[in-house]
Amino acid sequence: MAKSTLLARFKRGDLISSEFEVLSLLGEGGCGSVYHCRWAKNPTKEVAVKLLDNANDLPRFIREAKLLRKTRHANVVRLLGSGFHDQRPYIALEYMDGGSVRDLMDQRGKLPVDEAAWILVQAISGLRASKTVHRDLKPENLLLARGTSKQLRIVVGDQTKGPVVKVADFGLARMIEVGDTRLTNSGQVMGTPVYMSPEQCRSTKNVGMKTDIYALGVIFFEMIVGKPPFDANNAYDIMSMHCNDEPKFPRMDKAARDVCARCLEKAVGKRYPSLLALERDLRAIAGLGEPAPDTQGWRIAMIVIIGLGFLAALVWVLRDRLGIVLPF
Repeated sequence: MAKSTLLARFKRGDLISSEFEVLSLLGEGGCGSVYHCRWAKNPTKEVAVKLLDNANDLPRFIREAKLLRKTRHANVVRLLGSGFHDQRPYIALEYMDGGSVRDLMDQRGKLPVDEAAWILVQAISGLRASKTVHRDLKPENLLLARGTSKQLRIVVGDQTKGPVVKVADFGLARMIEVGDTRLTNSGQVMGTPVYMSPEQCRSTKNVGMKTDIYALGVIFFEMIVGKPPFDANNAYDIMSMHCNDEPKFPRMDKAARDVCARCLEKAVGKRYPSLLALERDLRAIAGLGEPAPDTQGWRIAMIVIIGLGFLAALVWVLRDRLGIVLPF
């Protein structure tokens, strides 16, 4: 069925799955159409309902739902429910009343360096919590909840008075394990060209956390400068620029320039070693303190330490009490 027909099916006042009253069409995401709805069982609650448009995208749709179901974090869009409407899958998400970082940039143009840094600090916090490689980071996928503020006024370091940034659209995301820095896929080029890393453009089959770091560098550059470092009239030229051209930096804050330059390194090994390291420098630019460590990494470290301690005790008991010498 054509996408236009699917979109035309839902208009203001229509019900999705008998519980979501359509208010408007918000747009089209990576693999579905997103509607602004009122929740029938809680009429004061507004939600965003994403419906699958193409059966070929079902794996991506399921992936996003599973990932959001297991991720609960202030900087990740929250999953409220899922189901089917006329055999068409949907997921219900919290409604972000502040639009996206793209909308913010369209309204304000360039952003102050500290505000841009604070936006990415929040996004990185969500990415770290999700334990994924997102692979499609862009301003449109960084959504804003207004918080207690009626205006979209960024309050650096405060997620109660100013807008909260939440990462959305995990349709291309892949789960990673602690210590993984690369991720293998089928080799198909996926992503949005303006924000794609050189390795993503080349489809080397190896994209990982540092691919997201590159995209964050593009977003940071664009928020500060008002345009991305590489742009052209077609996707091929943009990807060629990512692979072959060096970014041209206008006059800008030195610390911000250094962050952008390190994120935008062509060689994966020259970029930040982790999201945590990037967050640390962004926090410094925003005038904030140190980021919280990765708790899972600490848990694993403690398990290793406890395990080594137990092994040492076992060796001592076997050798000194029982006279058994292990061959190591």
